[in-house]
Amino acid sequence: MNMALLEICCYSMECALTAQRNGADRIELCAAPKEGGLTPSLGVLRSVREHITIPVHPIIRPRGGDFYYTDGEFAAMLEDIRLVRELGFPGLVTGVLTVDGDVDMSRMEKIMAA
Repeated sequence: MNMALLEICCYSMECALTAQRNGADRIELCAAPKEGGLTPSLGVLRSVREHITIPVHPIIRPRGGDFYYTDGEFAAMLEDIRLVRELGFPGLVTGVLTVDGDVDMSRMEKIMAA
C-alpha cells in the first residue's frame, strides 16, 4: 500500500531546512506568498540545491494573478525552467491556461519538453 507523501510549500531557505528536519518528503519552493507563489530567485534556488537533500520542486510562475501568460512571460518561464533543470531539481510546479481558462495543452507540452 502506498503511503501519502508530505509536501511542504516553503518560501525561504530557512523554511526548507525546517521542513527537511521535521520529516517532509518533498518541498514546493516558492517566493512571494502574498502573490500566491512566484518563481524563487537564482540565489535561493542555488542555496536550496546545496543544502537540501529531499526532493525540491520550484514553482515556475512569473507573476501573481491568473495563469494566462503573454508570449514574453511564457518565454521567461521557459528560461526559468531551463535554469531549474540545469541546477538539477527533480521536478517543478507550474500551470498555464488559455484566455478562456482551459489548460493550454500546447504550452504545457512545450514546458514538459523543456
